[in-house]
Amino acid sequence: MTSTPNVAFYVRNRFQVSHLRPLFRVTSGATWLLKKAKDADAFGVDGSERISSAPVFMRRKMEQYDIIVSHAKPPGKTPLRHAKFVMVQYGYAKEPYNFGDWRKQAQAILAYGDYAVDRFKAHAPSFAIGNPRLDDWNSDGFVDAARVEVGPLPTDKPVLLYAPTWGDLSSLPQWSEQVAELSQSFTVLLKAHHNSVRDGQLQRLSVSHGVIDVSHIDLMRVLAVSDVVMSDYSGAIFDGIMCDRPVVLLDVTGIDAKFGNKLDGSSLEMARRDELGTRVCTPDELRPAIAKALRDGSSITPELKASLFSSNSGSVGQAYLDALEKIAAL
Repeated sequence: MTSTPNVAFYVRNRFQVSHLRPLFRVTSGATWLLKKAKDADAFGVDGSERISSAPVFMRRKMEQYDIIVSHAKPPGKTPLRHAKFVMVQYGYAKEPYNFGDWRKQAQAILAYGDYAVDRFKAHAPSFAIGNPRLDDWNSDGFVDAARVEVGPLPTDKPVLLYAPTWGDLSSLPQWSEQVAELSQSFTVLLKAHHNSVRDGQLQRLSVSHGVIDVSHIDLMRVLAVSDVVMSDYSGAIFDGIMCDRPVVLLDVTGIDAKFGNKLDGSSLEMARRDELGTRVCTPDELRPAIAKALRDGSSITPELKASLFSSNSGSVGQAYLDALEKIAAL
């Protein structure tokens, strides 16, 4: 291993690029590693950033680097021989999957905080660095840029961000009418999961009744202009918490029957649900819950938030570089 490791970031979609870019920026000589070079534009890779691609023989390409940083697991069923594969946490929701055995294919894991380290450490050496997007959130001009990208919003109404998860666990089928009705009193933004857009699930929530679809805009930028986050079992719960936004949690009737390899009763958004935000089980509870969130702000305790998100001094990028030195020496 050289004193300055050769690092590539293996990415497979636009979300992964935006989430990992704060780490990419501080990594000397970093390269985006994609399956197809033509995906660079769709993924949001800047034209000035170094890329490499491997339509076939991806493992062979990865072995040309000292360290591979990724959300995913390496292709194949065995560890890489030369390169160290470093996985990065990308959320807290759905613990059975996020902290599952597939993480054992990593030589190291970069986590948001001590809570995650405690769960990852059974699979690989783990280091708490914080959420990479926090460096974007704290950067100069981020809020102003977010306002420009989202566009003008009414100044006389609180802004509610509805960010449901996708698939069988989504609150869209049960809560779409109630969310649409909120647009009479609030500015309601819809940030849907990209898979919900792909699957046509948004047809359940008409944007013609005042709901503004911001699914194409980065979640962190949408959070910057929002006053309250409404969600169900999505990772957006924890992004809202990190950004000090109060959270309203929409329960889905019969959710226990949908438990499986993604969600179960031990998952944080179930086991400690009442600590994360204001829980709503029935339609008549929704507006009072929003009023409470607007009045009182975030309800999470400082202790729980600190365990979820590292309080390392300085930037997440610097904490990552410090961890990378330790990983290179493993």
